Amino acid sequence: MFFRLAEDALLERLERRLSSLMQLPLEHGEGLQVLRYPVGAQSLPHYDFLMPTSDANRASLVRSGQRVSTLIVYLNEVARGGATLFPESGIAVAPRRGCALYFEYCILDGQLDPLSLHAGAPVLAGEEWIVTKWMRQRPFRSA
Repeated sequence: MFFRLAEDALLERLERRLSSLMQLPLEHGEGLQVLRYPVGAQSLPHYDFLMPTSDANRASLVRSGQRVSTLIVYLNEVARGGATLFPESGIAVAPRRGCALYFEYCILDGQLDPLSLHAGAPVLAGEEWIVTKWMRQRPFRSA
């Protein structure tokens, strides 16, 4: 589920808190994304930054700049599995209710960091609920 930025009063309050944590203005954020992973679901290795070589990303990059950081908020305890994995660095973060994972991938000189490659390990028992927040270089404009 994708929400528009500050779609209602509750979401705006949450997004202001997340923006403060991420140390970027509210307006630089994309709307929150809520994801549910049932048993067997996973997220294959991917980058959250937008590939500048992709035709689908070019207009978005012109409007709002590159994505620079991600915050993943874990909404529940997962019985087994569901860790966020960073295969290039060997880091695994177990999902814990009320905890969050923050990472950046736009290095100071504007280069994109290949170490930000990440994946969601399969959920082995139970289900996993997360909220994802992405921030951009400039105010986010959807179209």
